[in-house]
Amino acid sequence: MALAVKSASAYLEAAPTLGGWVLRDAALLGTAIVLVLLGDYWLAVGSFWLADLIVPLAGFIVAYGGCYVNHEWGHYWGARWAGARLPLGPYRGVLLGLFDPQQHSRRQFQAMSIGGVVGYFSTGLVLVSVFWLSAGTATWGGMALGGVAFVVQSLSVDGPIIWRVYQGADVVIAAREGAAPAVILRRTWQSWSLLMLVIGLAYALGGFN
Repeated sequence: MALAVKSASAYLEAAPTLGGWVLRDAALLGTAIVLVLLGDYWLAVGSFWLADLIVPLAGFIVAYGGCYVNHEWGHYWGARWAGARLPLGPYRGVLLGLFDPQQHSRRQFQAMSIGGVVGYFSTGLVLVSVFWLSAGTATWGGMALGGVAFVVQSLSVDGPIIWRVYQGADVVIAAREGAAPAVILRRTWQSWSLLMLVIGLAYALGGFN
């Protein structure tokens, strides 16, 4: 056990490589998916109020995390497509590519930003198509909702930044102001409130029956 812990620690401290990031994210997502499947089995063998609460929430969190992972990969490949060469972040962190707006061009920033949107939008679309429209368990509904929640929240933050830069705003200022913690918090609750309203109306009108 000590050797395994030491090996894991050594891996996290090693100089990051693209292959290492693939392994890290695959391990994280694979573990999360296994846990969600076990939770879905827990629901299937018998209804219990704790399972009814925890398992859909776990599905939401896993889907949200999956969207974030693909969001980061989208950022990376968008920047690479535009010719940027990004240093890789440490495995212990959350940022795959370390993009410095002062060291890269406006075009590369726009490509990096749009790549991130493509990453999470496509993931959210898959989650809705697979888990909301074709399956009916609370677990899968939680995963679909997690994907939608990430998309609407992230678009509410990323969209204005991308638009301001497209209109000619300074990249550093637009990114700093648009991604300020207070702005992210405000747009999160605003976008999620709107999402809950839309879902509530859809249920009231029989749209999910």
